[in-house]
Amino acid sequence: MLKQLWRKTIGHPSLVAMIAEKKEKPMQLRLLPHLTHTGEFHLDRLTTLLTSRYGMEIDQQGDEAIRQLIQYAVRIQDKDVQRELLLFYLNCSPVIQDYLRSAELFSNHPFFNNTLQRDKD
Repeated sequence: MLKQLWRKTIGHPSLVAMIAEKKEKPMQLRLLPHLTHTGEFHLDRLTTLLTSRYGMEIDQQGDEAIRQLIQYAVRIQDKDVQRELLLFYLNCSPVIQDYLRSAELFSNHPFFNNTLQRDKD
């Protein structure tokens, strides 16, 4: 009887719609809770650098502001900006490092590639 009930609920239109909706809207990682003190310091320096040199204005707040800042900084080929971005990456938590390695922040490739994996293969 439980198997029949289970089979009926699997094909139910509302359940199928809920599953499809979850697949369309992947949950984004919350960045703010994972910021370290040093990572926040380098993020502030990066923000100051981008604001003073390039006049960048952040439209969003919270996690979206951080994502927007990183996406903007990735596109700039300034040595100081790239240094601060690298220092932010090195001094942030492993959760954010994993996000930066996996997220497609610039074109269709992850921003930080795992070069050690490619060298071993």
